[in-house]
Amino acid sequence: MFQRLTTRKSTLTIRNVSPSPERESRSRDIPTALPSAPIQEPTPLSTAPASPSPPSSPTTLSAAGSPPTQSTTTSMLASLLFPKAAQDETVAPTDTNRVVPLIAIQTVKGASDSDSTKYVPLGVTPQAASILSGLPGPVSIAVFAGFGRSGKSLTASRLAKHLGVDQALFASKPGNIPCTHGIDMAVVKHPRGRGHILLLDCEGAANHNQSAIPFVMGLAARLASKIYVFERGCFTTAGLESVMQIVNMGLATMAVQDDNETAQDITRSLTLIENMTINTGIPTSHLLQDLLSPRDGDEMSNRVKRFIRDQFDVQFEKLPFFANEMAADAEFNEVCQRISSQLVDAQLKPLEVGGVPADGSIVVQLCNELLAQIRDGGSRFNMVSATESLVSNMATEAANTVWADFITRARNSNNTPQQINGRKHLRTILRELEGFANMALIDLEAFTCRLVPQEPASIARIIWDRNFDAFMEDVRTAHAARSTDVQKTTVWAVRMNHVVVDMVEQFVEAARQLVRLARFGSMLVMLTNYYFWKHGVHLIKNVANGVIAEMVD
Repeated sequence: MFQRLTTRKSTLTIRNVSPSPERESRSRDIPTALPSAPIQEPTPLSTAPASPSPPSSPTTLSAAGSPPTQSTTTSMLASLLFPKAAQDETVAPTDTNRVVPLIAIQTVKGASDSDSTKYVPLGVTPQAASILSGLPGPVSIAVFAGFGRSGKSLTASRLAKHLGVDQALFASKPGNIPCTHGIDMAVVKHPRGRGHILLLDCEGAANHNQSAIPFVMGLAARLASKIYVFERGCFTTAGLESVMQIVNMGLATMAVQDDNETAQDITRSLTLIENMTINTGIPTSHLLQDLLSPRDGDEMSNRVKRFIRDQFDVQFEKLPFFANEMAADAEFNEVCQRISSQLVDAQLKPLEVGGVPADGSIVVQLCNELLAQIRDGGSRFNMVSATESLVSNMATEAANTVWADFITRARNSNNTPQQINGRKHLRTILRELEGFANMALIDLEAFTCRLVPQEPASIARIIWDRNFDAFMEDVRTAHAARSTDVQKTTVWAVRMNHVVVDMVEQFVEAARQLVRLARFGSMLVMLTNYYFWKHGVHLIKNVANGVIAEMVD
């Protein structure tokens, strides 16, 4: 999480300031560390045009010896707070106007008998880091997301042209194979104010490559000052699924407040774009009203519509269809001109650090931090699906994850049904298991409380309760069975104890009788000796008297 940057003497809030004052008043941040992630240097998998451009110095620099301006002060503060990671010495200064891949993506092939491919984000590319590291603040970020093959790249290129940059041409072509892998980036100077606008062309949803969706949607949600979501033909509730993917990835990667409330720092500025429209004769206001109206939707769709109405300041645009992307289509250019004017006039709130507009180097740090967070979270909580299925999947995986942690704690304390031997008291076992369950529930609810809508997220608690109740019943059954075995063993032990006690008692009694016999014998001997000596003395005395009498006679 990168809700706050904590230093030794101060705590600076890192946030995208929402255009809504009410949103700002409700936002509260939690202090966490913001480690600096190193810049990865693998070859990026992107189709961004690689036309050579002459190297140039950073767009805005302070003149030597001139007094420090606010922009200079901001850059100095950012350089102190976010020391730049070491970059490849071979990377030369780059023209900020050309399109480069923002994210370095590693291609991971499947098993030998499979042709599956997975794309793993590694970090900000050296090309993007070279451009952003010299980019002074403030920086506003416009994100182009939505369905694949819906004209995001082409529209982003046209907007860049209307903003005064002809070189920012994102790769686009017809066909079913997507052109954008991950995120491509272009930087344009703000035509009516200070700073720059960062255009991020994101890989589309429902493409061949769904492994890129988590980090694409996560970056779109957490960094964007303005979000454009595209759907082709006619914007339907399926297009709103893309919006909910962005929202849930943003909420799932946010830190939780101390009172279990999430800091809502996702931008409120949202534009839904219907490209290759079939509704040319219908006003955009009517299309937006019909799209978000709860009249014809079911319960699930109405929850999504209600959330989008409450969460965002929604605009709607439609683009015509034309076969040749290089043709000067007047209506298409007119709509792109209007969109670019709205983008510039919208007073985009820049990315800020402690109330100070951030520069490009901070954007690099935040991107690397967020990518690392999504990689770690994605390996623990599943973050790929769509709206209600997305929330249900994420909640289910979260429940399974904390359940595995609970089982590990129970196994380490010898409290699983297989480990119970019946010798520990049942109340002691249940008390220990309830303590482990409370820790697991805290972890589970800390994750699921950030998901919206909350109704499908409740599946996590349902799964937990089902597993926990069954587990506790198994524990009680196992303890009862082991206790029965222990009781049977105890009966035989009691019987043996009785036999031994009886034998000992009989032995003691026999010894007592022997002692009594010995005492009787001793007394008999003593009495015999007494009478022997008594009568012997009388006999000797009589004999002596007789002898004396005879001698006298």
